[in-house]
Amino acid sequence: MLGMTRSHPTPRPAAASVAIVPAGASTDRAIDQPASVAALLRGAAVLVALGIAALAVDVPVAAWYKDGAWPEAMPGVLVKIAGEIRRLVTLSEVIGHTVSVFVLLGLVAALDGTLAWPLWRAPAFGRPSRQPTAQQTNFARFLGATFTGGILTDIIKLLVDRVRPRAADFVAHGSVWDSFNEAVIATITGSRSNINSFPSGHSAIAAGFAAALAWKYPRGRIYFAIFAAMAAAQRIVSSAHFPSDACFGAALGLIGASLFLCWQPCAPPAFPPSGGASGNGSVNGSPAVDAV
Repeated sequence: MLGMTRSHPTPRPAAASVAIVPAGASTDRAIDQPASVAALLRGAAVLVALGIAALAVDVPVAAWYKDGAWPEAMPGVLVKIAGEIRRLVTLSEVIGHTVSVFVLLGLVAALDGTLAWPLWRAPAFGRPSRQPTAQQTNFARFLGATFTGGILTDIIKLLVDRVRPRAADFVAHGSVWDSFNEAVIATITGSRSNINSFPSGHSAIAAGFAAALAWKYPRGRIYFAIFAAMAAAQRIVSSAHFPSDACFGAALGLIGASLFLCWQPCAPPAFPPSGGASGNGSVNGSPAVDAV
């Protein structure tokens, strides 16, 4: 009707957007959470305890691996399986060798855009152009966590001499303390490396490398721990170290890593939105779902 005014409907208040959370997101956050420094130190304490306990079996284990013979009664199939496992463990040395770990670190930096090799210069206060980027800071911590344990083991090697299993005579010197005995050490010939068994530097670098990888990529922490354990086992299988050497070395690797990973968690990579989500609360290009 001409005389009637048209009433306008009262506008509805804007409904709050509902964030669509995938099922299992809480599990994902738990998986993505890096291990705390306390966890690294607890792991180091456990390894120290295992190292002390391993002193009781150092000589028989090292003597058995030095002999290198499988029991005659062992079935042929098990011998083949054990041989393949031993081959895999032998190849795992790459995880603890200094040069090969540097190569692997270069590969990590090349594949991950959130990491960059640090500049070897001291940052100048008040000059932003001289300050390291976040990528360089993360990778510097990565390097420190990986190699600090190895440096600590080298210092201890200068202070404590121990005969390596490959150079030891377990028939004449069957006690574990003979491997530390100065009189026995004086009879060892060849390279000084033959009396640098304690502790294992390879195990330390492998443990530090695994801790750094788990700090940056927490979802793979189980695999990194397995790789580090295999690298430590390789030192025992190859008669380069006693079991206690590997345990103490791995403990030093975790302690060294904790010094560099204690400041803050690694920031997750920030990728620009790619059509899947926009900054206005939309999901997959469509407006956000209104709450019912």
